Amino acid sequence: MLVHRRDDQGIVLRGPTRPSQGWQRQVEGAYTVEPFAVDWDQQQVRCPQGPLSVAWWEPGGGQGSRPIIVEFDKHMCGTCPERPRWTRAKHTGRRRRLPPQDQYEALPAAQTWSASEEGQQRYQRRAGVEGTLSQGGRAFGLRRTRDWGVAKPHLQHVGIAAAITIDRLVAWLDERPRAQTRTSRFAALAPAGALPCETLPAVDHC
Repeated sequence: MLVHRRDDQGIVLRGPTRPSQGWQRQVEGAYTVEPFAVDWDQQQVRCPQGPLSVAWWEPGGGQGSRPIIVEFDKHMCGTCPERPRWTRAKHTGRRRRLPPQDQYEALPAAQTWSASEEGQQRYQRRAGVEGTLSQGGRAFGLRRTRDWGVAKPHLQHVGIAAAITIDRLVAWLDERPRAQTRTSRFAALAPAGALPCETLPAVDHC
């Protein structure tokens, strides 16, 4: 999505990306993809221990999103003391799956931006956007329209936006306290004697 939106539509997607799900992320000291240096021109990958890969396959001619397969020499990997930190294979050399180069480079660039101070500040705006959409859908009928076409639904959306603005202005003038974040359906299933959410470890969508 990062590459296709940029190249086909000129849109730069911003936001957190899905982290790697490999077992290496779950084991302390295991090798993730970052320490491996990829030479796209020579079609080789250098292991953090120094050896270069000996095989490079591009299924489908390297087009599309099919992964590129990179393999290291099995004899060299077999005697490497760091082998268990990268692979669980017993009888083959280490292998790596690489997306096409543009995708491979786009992902860390997006992750770096999201982790930056600018990325954190800009992404905080999403909370206000999500809150507005939720209020519009729950209190002002934003999820449905009375008419077909473009013009009349657009007029309805403009009217709903004005109504939300007026409602928030009145609430501010009346010093009405903001409502608490609603309890999710999953959290509502917790027994009455369970610990309140704020006393539990921080989790998403608590």
